Amino acid sequence: MTAEIAMRRFKSRSGLFVERDGVGQPVILLHGWCLSRLLWQYEAEMLVSDFDVIVPDQAGFGLSDYLAGPYDLDRYTTDLIDLIDELQLVNPIVVGFAFGAAVAMAASTRSTALGGVISIGVPSAAQAPYERMPAAMRRDWPEFARRSAETICKGEHSAATLAWLASMFESTPLSVAIETVGLLGRFEPAEFASKLQAPTLFVHGELDDVVKPSLSEECARLAPEGQLALIPGSGHLVLLDKREDLHDQILGFISETSQ
Repeated sequence: MTAEIAMRRFKSRSGLFVERDGVGQPVILLHGWCLSRLLWQYEAEMLVSDFDVIVPDQAGFGLSDYLAGPYDLDRYTTDLIDLIDELQLVNPIVVGFAFGAAVAMAASTRSTALGGVISIGVPSAAQAPYERMPAAMRRDWPEFARRSAETICKGEHSAATLAWLASMFESTPLSVAIETVGLLGRFEPAEFASKLQAPTLFVHGELDDVVKPSLSEECARLAPEGQLALIPGSGHLVLLDKREDLHDQILGFISETSQ
């Protein structure tokens, strides 16, 4: 591997910890709520031979947990747009899971710099009990983290994988987790879908019982350039439940939007 494509780890000018690897069409991978860039390691490894893969820890999470708030949607959206500008990325594809999908959608309504958005398991305030979650989180955060890891998966996963997911949840500072669950409690994707300025693929696991697949179906209808991909046999965490199927969808979308 040449020096030009060796993995680079750095802090963005807004303070985000970022990993970047590969060359080619830029692809930004945004993790979900109380997770980190580590969630993307399988997909990043599959993409890196053909693409410029950029994976940040969003503010408050992972190795960006030292960044102070506010942890609101405007801040996360601004961080993403600033990262694209700082790295001088041309038509990046932004792939977001859940919380990351919310950030990507919001950014696409504010900026024309995004070449495309892939929204995976987009969240909805109306479909999840976000307002009740802080009480359970304060009562026993490690147990909440364990149950969260189990809830978002439907596939056959090892105990080690579930423990790995739980450790990502648990490593998030409780104050950040509570503030950002409030963000999710105010987010309705349908309010953003019709204003998206980039082609958008909505990916959803057909067995998702965290957020109903019908939400992505609605968003795909509302989006000016919306598409829908329902993944059979997958729950909320398509990244692990059906990672090869997801990878195929990502490649197909990039190929289509690059023409």
